Amino acid sequence: MEPQASYEFGQFRLDREARILLHGDKTVALTPKAVELLLVLVEKRGQLVTKDDLMHAVWPDTFVEEGNLTSNISILRRQLGEHPDGGEYIETIPKRGYRFVAAVTQVAAQIEDQHSIRSSENAVALEAAPAREEESSPASQRLDSIEVPAAETLAAGNARKRALRPRVALAASAVALVSLLVLFYLKGWHLGLPGPAAPVRIESLAVLPLENLSGDPAQEYFADGMTEALTADLAQIGALRVIARASVMQYKGTKTPLPEIAQRLNVDAVVSGTVLRSGQRVRITAALIRPATGQQLWAKTYEQNLGDILDLQNEVARAIAGEIHAKVTPQEQLRLARVHEVNPGAYEAYLKGRYYWHQFTEEALLKSIEYFEEAIKLDPGYAEAHAGLADAWISVHYIGAAPLEEAHPKALEAATKALQLDDTLAEAHAAMATIKAHEWDWATAERETRKAIELNPGYAAVHSVHSNRLRRLGRTEESIAEAKRGLELDPLSALTNESLGDAYLSAHQYDLAIEQYQKTLELYPNQSPSRDSLGWAYVYKGMYDKGIEEIKKSYGEDPSLSPELAYIHAMRGETSEAHKILERLLSLSKRVPIAPHHFALIYTGLGKKDEALTWLEKAYQQRSPMMTWLKVDPRFDSLRQDPRFQDLMRRVGLL
Repeated sequence: MEPQASYEFGQFRLDREARILLHGDKTVALTPKAVELLLVLVEKRGQLVTKDDLMHAVWPDTFVEEGNLTSNISILRRQLGEHPDGGEYIETIPKRGYRFVAAVTQVAAQIEDQHSIRSSENAVALEAAPAREEESSPASQRLDSIEVPAAETLAAGNARKRALRPRVALAASAVALVSLLVLFYLKGWHLGLPGPAAPVRIESLAVLPLENLSGDPAQEYFADGMTEALTADLAQIGALRVIARASVMQYKGTKTPLPEIAQRLNVDAVVSGTVLRSGQRVRITAALIRPATGQQLWAKTYEQNLGDILDLQNEVARAIAGEIHAKVTPQEQLRLARVHEVNPGAYEAYLKGRYYWHQFTEEALLKSIEYFEEAIKLDPGYAEAHAGLADAWISVHYIGAAPLEEAHPKALEAATKALQLDDTLAEAHAAMATIKAHEWDWATAERETRKAIELNPGYAAVHSVHSNRLRRLGRTEESIAEAKRGLELDPLSALTNESLGDAYLSAHQYDLAIEQYQKTLELYPNQSPSRDSLGWAYVYKGMYDKGIEEIKKSYGEDPSLSPELAYIHAMRGETSEAHKILERLLSLSKRVPIAPHHFALIYTGLGKKDEALTWLEKAYQQRSPMMTWLKVDPRFDSLRQDPRFQDLMRRVGLL
C-alpha cells in the first residue's frame, strides 16, 4: 500500500498515516480526537464544515455533547497560534461550524525509521492516557476486547503458517508482533514494569477567559463575568491554588500556547471553555486540560436559565473539583452546594458593574456604581450587588474622585447590608476590612480580612492588601508572607508584584525590594508607584543619584514641585534646593489645596521639628493616609521619640 498523504501549513506538518502533528521536528501534544478533528478540517480546507458533520466524523456512532467539539477546537487554536500571514488557522462560522482558512500543501508521506518509532510511542502514550472525552468507549473496554491466544491455537497457527507463502507469513507475523506490543504497552507487561500510572493529582489551575460565542462584542462583559465567577467558586477550595482574575485575563483573546501559559502561571492544569447567552438561556462549555501534554481530562456542557446561573456556576466548580480529586472541606462543600436564585436583570447589571469596576478609571467606576445600584433596585436582597457597590465607593475615594466624607458612609452602608444578607460572602468581609482600616480600627480590619481569606483562600487581592496593613503595624515578617501568598495566586498582577516589593522595603531588605520592583516594572513599565518606591529603595541604601533619577521618572508633573525630592535634597545637605521646592508649594497652596503631609515631610528633612509636627497635626485632622505610615516610615525617624509624635501614633491606633 502506498503511504498516505501528509499536509503542510505554516510551520506545521500533519502526518495522516502516523496521526501526529509536527512543528518543525517536534511533535505537538494533541489528543487523538483533536488530531482527527484537525485532519477533517485540513482535508476540507476552505470549506465550511458544519458542527454536525465534524461530530459525526470524529465521534462516529457515539453520542457526545457539543462541548467536546468546542473544547477540542479551543485546544487546536491554542496549539496552532497564528499563521505566519496573521490570523487564525481555524475560522468560526457563527451557529454553523468551522473552516480551515490557511494555505495547505499536500505532500507524499516520507517517514523515516526513527520518526516511525517516535510516532508509535506517541500514539501508544496517547491511547494509554484516559480518554475522558469518549466515556462511551473507555480505554479499558478497548483493551479487554484483545484476547491472548491459547497455546494450542498458537501451535495450530504455526503449522498452518508453514504451508503459507512467505509473504503471507511475514504479514501474519507482523500482525502478531503489533498485537503483542500493544498488549505489552497497555498492560504494562514490558520489562516487568507496572501498568499506566494513576492520574497525577492536580493542586493548581487557572480558569482561562471563557470565549464569547454570541458574536456580539457587547456581550464580553458576560463572558468575563462567568470567568470571574467560576474562578471565585474554585478559589474557595483551600487545598487548590487557583490563579486570580488579573493574571488570567491577560490571555484574553491571545493565542499563547497552553504550555507557555501554564509555565508563566505555574499551574498543573487549565480550564478552557466557552459561554453562549441567548435570551434567558445560558450555555457554558468547560474543559479541563493538562497543558504539558495537551490531554483533555474532562469536558462537559451545561445549560440553564439566567435566573439559576449561580447554581450553574457552582455545579461546574463542583464537577471540576471532583474530577481533580481536590480535598474539599465540609464547610467548602456546603458553600458550593448552596441553592441560589437571582433576578436575571439584577445579575446582568451586577456583571456590568464588575466589568466597569475592573477598569479602575474615574469614568468606569462611576458607571459601575450606577449598575450596582440598578442591580440592588431590581433585587434588594442581592448581597453581591451590595458588596460590589461598597467596592466601587472605596475605589472612587482611592483614586481621588470622591472625598472620604462622601465615599466612606456610602461604602459602609453597602458593606453592612451585604453582610446582613450573606455573612459568608468573602467580598463583603474584604470591603468591610478596608472601610475599618480607613477608620483606623486595625483590630476589626484584621478580623474582617481573616474572615474573607477563610471564606475564599484564593482571594489574591485580599492577601496583598492585608500585607500592606501588616507592614503599617510593623509586622514585617507576616507582611512578607502574605505578599508572597498573594503573588502565588496572582503572579502577573501589578498589585501583587508591587506589594511584595513594598513588604521588603518596610523590612529594610532593600536589595530584595529593588529586585522585586524591577520585576514589576518589566511587567508594567508605566507603573509609577513601583518606580517611585524603587527610587526610595535606592535612597535608603544611600544611592541618592539613582534614587532621584527613578523618582523623577515617576513624577507625572513638574519635578520641581516634588516634596519627595525636596526631602532628599534636605537630607543631602542641599537645603537651598529643598527651600526652593518648599516655597513653590507654599505659593501654589494659596490657589489649590495641597495635602499637609507633603509640608510635614519637607520640614522633617530640613530638621524643623515644630513645623513638621504642626503640619502632621493638620494631616491628622484631614485623616491623611500618610498618618497610617507613621510607625514604620523611616523618613520620620528623627521625630519618633518626640511625645507629640507618639501621641499622634496613639490616636491613629498604631501604639
